[in-house]
This record gives sequence, structure tokens and C-alpha cells, in this order.
Amino acid sequence: MELDIKSKYSSMVRNGNVDQVLTYLHELYENMPIPSAIITQDFIIEDVSRQFLEVFDYERNEVIGKNILTYIDLEHHDIFLNSVKKLDTFDSISGVEFQMVKKNGSKIDISFSAKIGNKYSENTLNIFCIMEDITYRKSCELNLESKNKEMSLLLDNIETQVWYLKDSETYGLVNKAHADFLGYTVDYLTNRNLHDFLPREVAEECIRGNKEVYSTKKIIHTEEWAPNYKGESRLLEITKTPLLDSDGNVKYVVCIGVDVTDKRMYESKLKETQDRLQSLFEGSMDAIWASTKDGIIVEANEAAANMLGCDLREFIGSKITDFYVNPEDRESFRNEVEEKKSVKNYEIKLNRKDGREIDCVFSSSLWTNSKGEHLGYIGIVHDITDFNKTSKELQDSRHLLENIIDFLPDPTFSIDKEGRIISWNKKIEELTGIKSEDMIGKGEYEYSIPFYGEKRPVLIDLILNPSDVIDSKYDSIKRYGDSVEGEAVIQNSRGELINVWAKATALYDNSGKLIGAIETIRDITESKIKENELMKVYTAIDQGPGIVVITDINGDIEYVNPKFVETTGYSSEEILGQNLRILNSSFLPSEIYTSLWDTISSGSTWKGEFHNRKKNGEFYWEYATISPIRNKKGEIINYIKVSEDITIKKKAKKQMDENIEYFAHLVDHIRNPLAIMSGFIQIKIDDEETKERLLRQIDRIENIIILLDKGWMDTEDTRRFLKKYDL
Repeated sequence: MELDIKSKYSSMVRNGNVDQVLTYLHELYENMPIPSAIITQDFIIEDVSRQFLEVFDYERNEVIGKNILTYIDLEHHDIFLNSVKKLDTFDSISGVEFQMVKKNGSKIDISFSAKIGNKYSENTLNIFCIMEDITYRKSCELNLESKNKEMSLLLDNIETQVWYLKDSETYGLVNKAHADFLGYTVDYLTNRNLHDFLPREVAEECIRGNKEVYSTKKIIHTEEWAPNYKGESRLLEITKTPLLDSDGNVKYVVCIGVDVTDKRMYESKLKETQDRLQSLFEGSMDAIWASTKDGIIVEANEAAANMLGCDLREFIGSKITDFYVNPEDRESFRNEVEEKKSVKNYEIKLNRKDGREIDCVFSSSLWTNSKGEHLGYIGIVHDITDFNKTSKELQDSRHLLENIIDFLPDPTFSIDKEGRIISWNKKIEELTGIKSEDMIGKGEYEYSIPFYGEKRPVLIDLILNPSDVIDSKYDSIKRYGDSVEGEAVIQNSRGELINVWAKATALYDNSGKLIGAIETIRDITESKIKENELMKVYTAIDQGPGIVVITDINGDIEYVNPKFVETTGYSSEEILGQNLRILNSSFLPSEIYTSLWDTISSGSTWKGEFHNRKKNGEFYWEYATISPIRNKKGEIINYIKVSEDITIKKKAKKQMDENIEYFAHLVDHIRNPLAIMSGFIQIKIDDEETKERLLRQIDRIENIIILLDKGWMDTEDTRRFLKKYDL
């Protein structure tokens, strides 16, 4: 037979059995699955629930009549007193966290809620207290914090605001979410005093809270108002965690903030609709409901309805098994509760009204009356869907990062701060011939053996322990902030010496603390060979006797060699970027240049002479060859001009032509006297022997003149002859 509590409660009141109603409610209170107590205004315990005695391991006579402060951690007395003091102004308080002490001296984290109530008579106002055991939740928070540290490099990709304090009023680093909230850049806020970007009164309020963390050295949870980038006042829920140095002093404080303005507004509105709920449900943000043995919901809080996506009135009276993903789980859970009387942190899957599955942690105990009769079950349910999702996302993200590193195109490995290998990707396995499983976790420079055959510091160690000795083993060490790069010669898995370029970078956690380093290695052996070959070509061009100019496709100069500088008088700085037209003397007709461009733009080579002007205004002649330079696609990307200064040659040729013309006139003048001399000798010389000798000499001269007419003057002998007599 189903138990209708509401009907029973109403009938008692109608019959005037108020004492019976109170007794009935007391039985319900006694069976609450969370610790609770009723205390006087002087904090003297008048009554406690069975769960209070079970959790803190006391007998009833050991607590009744005692001051509740006796069971609260001494360091947390102020928290309790300050929170209870708020009841002078407010009807209830909730969510106050502190520690209580069990009988054996161990401490339990609890979430404290309280409400002024009247349990026995209208003349006595007692305080109704709920002490929810949040040890499991705290454990989850610590576990989540640990996972967040492992994912510190992803801080800038999360919406949660994170920053740390160097002192009570100075920021260290902030993440992008916090910078965006305030409307500043990360760089601007880094190492910035709070007064520089917050209104004075807001800054002072923040500083007071920060000083509390530095003085108490304890984690605090607080809510602070701060203006966002729009100038709107927003409420931030902030956890401030002090990190201590080896001397126990606060080194800096890590702050995690969440904008809960909208959330608080929603909670405030929701609270206005919860007047009908009984006080025992008001203190919990988790779902709480009471069900009969048959699973009929007879009482529930708004949180339960919200969690399951239905209206509270609709939820009460429904069957709880309708919300189980696997209804048989309810039976096994019920059996366990009946066997153990109470069960904590039992994981189940429930179905919301909209069909979405949620992961929950269920804590429940038997609901019995004063006679010990089993009426049903009272349960507290916490939705851990987001927590599980976050944990899975963190695991997936870490796995994704491991895969990214594993499939990087360059050999890559990383070490922690102690020098132990934490990643060894596939490319570095190929380079060294050593598998990842044989390297992960090893330290003491084991990662250097595959490259150098011995244990010794390498580039990555410069990040953790800078050393001139390590510097000397690399060529061209360069540093860029937290990164360092250099070149070296190492041994690959085949025993071959190869040239490599390597870069090492520091790794930090979300607090900015150095946690390790990562190094990437690239085989540049072929590049080095090509570089050396190119250097030879460059040296030949740069030091060659010819004038070399390289331009873009528009004729703008991109390179000149020293011979160009020597010939034209222009320095490299002056001429680079200028067009070759700067050398044009306007001596040659424009048709020559038109023909030149038609030739080279069609992909052919042009050869010819230029008449150019030097920087100082002097003119010079050059003989040039201009050819196009193509890329791999065959597209013309540059032109190269190789030329020779032929000014002297041009002058010598002109002088030669003038000398030859003069010599031709001289020959003509020699022939006439020879003819006269020949006739005179034949007439006037009687001695035959003398005549014959003179005529023979005249014939020889005539033969020379004949030879000169046939081109003898174009030989090297002619040139030497003319030079000898300055002709």
C-alpha cells in the first residue's frame, strides 16, 4: 500500500493533533540522509539527526547540550560565527564551507546551511543547521585542479578567467579570458598594479581580499564585483589559492574566476518561487527527494525538478523508476540501501524529461518513523555530467596533444623539469632507431646517447640549465625569448653524420611555472650541401671580373656585385630598388631598348652594347648579355645582366681606325716618289751594278706597298709597326 504523506500530514492538522504533526516531522528530520542539528541562539545543541551521529562518530549524549563550536575546527570558528551572524539580517544562509572534527580527531569538509526555525514551540527560536559532507566534492575539485595543471598550456583557450598575483595588489600573468573581460590585452595587464585598470574603490576591495590570502596562507572562496570592458558591474566567483615557497611564504596567489552574475540573478529569482519547500530542503543546491518503498516521489526540492527537466508539481507524485535509464538499477540500489542503512556516492544514470541522459552521484538512507518502521527513502543526488564531461575532455585533449606531437613532421621530444623524457615522437624514432617505449621516463641525458654516443647536455638543456659549455657545442646559437636554436652535427640510426638544425622551447604550467622543455630537430644535410654550392656560385659572381646585375621582371635592381659598384660609383644601398634606367645616358635610340625587352620577355637572351652614365656623370660603354631567370614552373621571375666595360676597347679601335687611314694616305704619297726615282736611276746611272742594286731596292719597297694594299696592315705585325713609329 502506498504511503501518502501529504494526506497524512493534512489529516493530523485537521484533527488538531499538532503534537502528532511535530512528532511526525521530527521522525522525518531524524531520517535525513545528511547531518543536521538544531541549536539555540547560544549555539547549544538541542538535537541532532541520526546521520550527524553516524558521520561524526558520536553518541547522542556526547553532543546534546554541548556548544556546537566544540565540533568545529578551531581555525574555522570565525567562519561559523560570521555566517550565523548573518541570520540577524537574513532568514537563512547556505553554502558556507568549513571543517568539523570527528570524534577521532579527523576533519571533514562540510557545506553549512542554517535557518531560523521553531521546532517545538513558537516562543523558542532555534537555528536549524545542515552540515553536508562535501569531502567527495572536495576530492573531485582537487582531482580536477590536478588535471587542469597538466593542461596549463590550454589556459588561453578556456572561458574561465585565470590570473595570478605577485603581491596583494600586483598582477603577474593573466589568461585571455580575464583580459577580454576587463577589456585590456594580456600584455597590458601583466605585472600591472590593480589601481592602473580598476576603479579605486573596486581595487581597494580586491586588495583587502588578497591581503587575507597572503596573511592566512589559505585558500579562500570569495565573490567580488568588478567592471567589465563595457563598464558593467559583474559578480565574479573567485577562488584564490596561495602557492608557498620552500620557506613557507606565499610566493604568489593563483586566482580562478567565473562570472556568476547571470547565475546569481537566476538563483535569486528561483529562490522567490521556493517558499513552499520545507526548510530541510532549502539549504542544498543538490537534488533532494523522498520516495516511498514503491518509488513514488512524495517530496522534492526545486533542484530535483530542475535536474530532471520537469516541473516540481509534475515531479511530485511520479514514479522515480520512470527517470532511471536502467530501471533495474533502482532495485539493486534499494537493496544496498536496505542492507547498509545508507549509501554514499552511488553512481547511476538518469533520464531527463527531454530524454537526455545525465550522470549522477546518489546518496541515500532509509526513511523510518519513531517506531523504526520503514517508510521509504530519502536521497540526495548530485549531477556530475559536466564534471565527467570535463574530465573526459581533458583526457581527450591530452590524448590529442600527444597525437599532435607524435605526428609532427620533424623529430621531436620533450622532458620535464627533472630532465626525464615525457614524449618521443615517431619521427625521432626513425632518426634514432629507438622506440618511444624505450625512452619515456628516462633521465640523466639518456636522450643524447643516440645523437652523440655519450651522455651529455644538449640544446634542450639550455632551457632548464643555461651553460656556456653547451653553447660551444652548437653553431650560431640564437635566443628568442623562451626559445633557443642552433646547428650541430649528429649521428643518425645508420651511423651517418648529418647536419641538423634544432630548436628548444620552454614549457610552463597555468601559473607560469617552468615545468619542462620541448626540442624539435630537422635534418638540413641536403640544405647545407646546396648552401655550400650556392655559396661557391655567389662567391664567383661576387668576386668575378664581370659586372653582374639581377633585377625583377620590371627591371628594378635586386642585386649588384662589387664590380658594378666599382664601375658605376653607386653603392649597393643607393642602387638597390632603383630601375636600370638610372644608368641610361639617352645616347642610344629607344628602339634598341624596345627590342631588348621584346627579346628577354619572350624568354630569349639579348646581347649588345650600352652607352651608360656613371654616378659622377661620366659615360662608359659596356657589352652585355641579358637572360631571363625562371622558377620551377618555367615562369620568368628575374633577369640577370652580365656585362663588360668596353670603353677602353672602343677608344683603342677608334684610334686604330684613324691610324690605318693615315697610313693609307702615306702609302699613296710614297708611290709617286718611287716612280720618279726609278725613272731617274735608269736614265742617269751608268754603272749597271749600282743601277741594278738601286732598282732592286725600289722593287722591294713596291712589293711592301702591294702587300699593304692586300691587307697586311690588319695583322698584329702592322699594329706593332704602327705603335713603334707612333702612327
